Amino acid sequence: MHSRSLAIVSLALLLTLPLALFSTAAPDSSPAQTEKPAKKKREKKKREKKTKDSEGFRFQLRRRPSVRFGDAFRMDLRAKFQGDFRGFSPDVATPEGQFDLRRARVGLQGEFLKHFEYEVERELEKVPYPWRDVFVNFRYLRDFQIQAGKFKMPFSLDRLTGPANLDFIYRSRIGAALAPARDVGVMAHGRFFRRGLNYQAGVFRHDGENGGVGGRTVAARLTGAPLRLTPARRALGDVELGGAFTYSRVPEGLSGVLGRAVSGDNFFAPVYVHGPRLRLGTELRWTPGPFSIKSEYIRVREERRGQGIFGDDLPAVISRGWYVSATWAITGEKKEGGIEPQKDFVLGGGPGAVELAARYEHAGFSGRPYPDPPLRHPRAPNVLGNSDRLWTLGVNWYLNRYVKIQFNGVREKIVDTQRSPVPGEERFWSALCRLQVVL
Repeated sequence: MHSRSLAIVSLALLLTLPLALFSTAAPDSSPAQTEKPAKKKREKKKREKKTKDSEGFRFQLRRRPSVRFGDAFRMDLRAKFQGDFRGFSPDVATPEGQFDLRRARVGLQGEFLKHFEYEVERELEKVPYPWRDVFVNFRYLRDFQIQAGKFKMPFSLDRLTGPANLDFIYRSRIGAALAPARDVGVMAHGRFFRRGLNYQAGVFRHDGENGGVGGRTVAARLTGAPLRLTPARRALGDVELGGAFTYSRVPEGLSGVLGRAVSGDNFFAPVYVHGPRLRLGTELRWTPGPFSIKSEYIRVREERRGQGIFGDDLPAVISRGWYVSATWAITGEKKEGGIEPQKDFVLGGGPGAVELAARYEHAGFSGRPYPDPPLRHPRAPNVLGNSDRLWTLGVNWYLNRYVKIQFNGVREKIVDTQRSPVPGEERFWSALCRLQVVL
């Protein structure tokens, strides 16, 4: 497994690093070089449009390899490679060891007939769900679009953020464990008031890759910037608030949600559940200039009908958690829309972009109050809960638009030490480094 992972990483670096490291440097943005008469700009755009419309099939290599046919068809090649170097204190044995090829994905993305967008993405490594996003989106109207296929269910700000755009090496514990992730379904979505109000609502075959064997699921998410309508709109007009839910019925089985530490070890094992599963979530995002503040709260309620030893109903299991994170691009780049260095490292003559990040989070799992003593058994009427509290401090270095290096230090505290990665140990430190190459 290690030799195969290293071979894939080596091949990825050989194919992508030359393009990434020796990309054309950003042009000088001084007024003397960037100011052009408006007439010349309009004429240039007309010539480019005319040329584009008259051309047939063509191959382009700008930000990424692309095949086009006029305005009727576009296909871009996408690739993501992420390799992690990890260390734990106290030492924790993991199947991957000190190096983990976190992602090795290739895919196609584009549009056809002007109103249809598509994406196909697959993992190169052997994983439980090799096919990632496989969908088509119809966008004749921006206010009302239809998306069908396999994609992320509309729930959780952290989970909906693409892996290449994460502020930290790993997602929050609630984003990784309590959000449903991807599934096959149909979703309506759109935005109003210049993105001041956004909605997503869909029906999915199951309860997501994190939900195990859940049945048909209804999911919806609504976000907006309500402070745009208040006197504080100049300072806080881009503060975005949101809420989301999912509802499904879970068949009988050992398929409750689980809690995992940074090392991947379970600190709360699944319990037997049967009946409705309801997720509720709230979120906040604010990205003023080079700063960002994000926060999220998720609560999951799972019924356990007929799951007692004698076939009786058991109290529901409640899983909940939250996080607060902040970032600061100390080199001055704007955070909204993703950081792109003002001057690339190496040929750009600059340091790239450097960002500092911090996050505090909590994830807890427990049963509802019950007179019996709490037990760790998956059919216990009173499930003994457990929780994990984490501090994460990080530095993100964007060499250019293709390459990012991340450094994270994580401190976590697990309440029930008998279910920690090393039994009897309460606190853990993790040192993480990620090399990311994205086309």
